[in-house]
Amino acid sequence: MLRIASLILTVSLFSTISFAQTTKSDAAKRKSQLTGFYGNRFVLQLGAGFHHNSLLKLASSYERNFRDQHPELHRSGGTDQFNYSFYGNVGVVLKEHLTLSLDVKYYLGNIVLNNYGYNTYYDQFTGYSNTVLGKTARVKYNTIGIMPRIEIGSRGSNSPVGLTHILGFGVELSKAKSGNYDAIINDNDYYYSDSLDKNSRFDFTTESAFSLTLLYGLEYRLPISKNIAWNFGGYVHLNLPVQIAIESELNGYYGFSYYETDWDAELKLRLSQNRFQNLFSLRTGLVIML
Repeated sequence: MLRIASLILTVSLFSTISFAQTTKSDAAKRKSQLTGFYGNRFVLQLGAGFHHNSLLKLASSYERNFRDQHPELHRSGGTDQFNYSFYGNVGVVLKEHLTLSLDVKYYLGNIVLNNYGYNTYYDQFTGYSNTVLGKTARVKYNTIGIMPRIEIGSRGSNSPVGLTHILGFGVELSKAKSGNYDAIINDNDYYYSDSLDKNSRFDFTTESAFSLTLLYGLEYRLPISKNIAWNFGGYVHLNLPVQIAIESELNGYYGFSYYETDWDAELKLRLSQNRFQNLFSLRTGLVIML
């Protein structure tokens, strides 16, 4: 009787241990098959970006002339090559290696304006031509970018963590920032020499330059815990300008005729060209997974 009881007890213990191990194994298997890292399918990213205006040194005559002719303004107005941004991103994991996200970026940059505001007009009554002098300065601008993105995880990754390929197509709106800037007042008629005007006032149009943006990037998200990761990313992007410059000759009232540049359109063109020259960027930030 004692032997039978011992045998039953041994079999019961063995069955209990086997069942526990099987249950644990099945749970781990089900856990590994969940969509998203530890089943987290919703992603929020916050961070900062660093941008390099790669073509400015090679392609921009505005920048070259500004650096060569006005070094005092170049030093005081900020760098022309490196700018920065802040970004936020929300996404949802659809499959193990596929995520859709919406990215919003706020970019802070600066741009050279050459002879900005210069115009002439002719008074038919007096027979004299009059000139509005232009200004050369480096001014600040802001860009808001909105971009839907497709995120494709590499083999062996579990989205949203791991190495991820990013494909994006979006829009950018850029606007110069009104304010006081150190400027050179340009005298095109050489009546007076060019002069430095400290804290010269610039008031810009409320309209924004519009660009279309194509992007390819690589991001690596390093998990810190089940719900938090750290993101490192590098990107190549093409910001395609939509604006064109406009010059017009208008017949005015009271015997005035004008030859003038549409400086609102010219400014938007310069902003778009500056964004086109921004080809590479880096990002880092925090990833929250829910």
